[in-house]
Amino acid sequence: MSNQSSDQLPDQTQALAQALLDAQVQFWLQELNADKLLPLLQQELPYLYSRMGALTLRQAVAEDKVKATALRYAVEMEIEGGIPELFGEIANIIYEHPNNERTRVGDILSEKIINEFLQKIFEQGSLLDQAVNNIRASAPFREFLADVVFTVAKGYALEENQLVKLAPVANGLQRLRSWLNEQAPGLAENIHTMGKQLSRASVDQSVRLVDDILENDLYRDTALNSVLDLWDDIKTWPVASFQRYFSETDLQELMVLGYEFWLEFRHTDYLKSYIDAGVKFFFDKYGEDTLEAILQDLGVTEHMVVSEILNYAPDLAQLLLQHDIAEPLIRRHLERFYFAEATLALLPRPAQ
Repeated sequence: MSNQSSDQLPDQTQALAQALLDAQVQFWLQELNADKLLPLLQQELPYLYSRMGALTLRQAVAEDKVKATALRYAVEMEIEGGIPELFGEIANIIYEHPNNERTRVGDILSEKIINEFLQKIFEQGSLLDQAVNNIRASAPFREFLADVVFTVAKGYALEENQLVKLAPVANGLQRLRSWLNEQAPGLAENIHTMGKQLSRASVDQSVRLVDDILENDLYRDTALNSVLDLWDDIKTWPVASFQRYFSETDLQELMVLGYEFWLEFRHTDYLKSYIDAGVKFFFDKYGEDTLEAILQDLGVTEHMVVSEILNYAPDLAQLLLQHDIAEPLIRRHLERFYFAEATLALLPRPAQ
């Protein structure tokens, strides 16, 4: 009963509208039964897929709306505490899963993948090469090595030398060091500096030697073969062996650190610019292509789409019927139509 005009219509017209409403509600409830729903979907889905698939990406959705949606979920959506807690609980279950004892590393990583991966790592000019070159050429790294060499040399001279450990000699060195500090305070520092300079020279020479070695293909083959030998051992380990190197607490803490990083990273202009660039590229590439062509290019076929809908739709329909969700939903929407003034005006009036 949508307005005053319809209320003024004869009761017989209202009753007819109610009877038509009840009949259509029952019709659609029957259509939701699996024996009728599946044939209906098998008939209509290919038609819908073909018609929708003929639309281009830009006809189907606006680029700005996609960007806004991506930003909303990646940047603006609040991540409640239940989400990281759930991930942590799932990670703990995986960590303690009994399959970790029964599954070998080699069962997960194939020999072919590992060989190709290692070949890529050890090829000349690889990312590993670039990283090693940048690190060993850096002044802070050379300074660090010089400090290590000098500290080791000084420790060996003062601690490993048996002569130095004798009490008279040790006492004499102590008195000599005290006298030098008093009479020539700069001399001890100069000796220390000279030692550091010698260490740096030694390190520079060693680094040049390493440079020559790293440019040798024989070294690369030797290093690759050594890593492959190590892999032959590791691939026989059960996955649970890695629990010796990190605990369940370590896993939880790493997840917390990763979560905290994401909370900060998601609000950076860097991420926003990359989302915009990614969506723009997708529309530049596929904007004038049909949805069907895009799905095929991504490996999604009509058969896959229809099969998944046919797989889940009957279960969803049965759920709506069993929990008395379907009938109120259908009735509420159809009632607006049957008791609209325009619809009631179409129904026959009783004879006067």
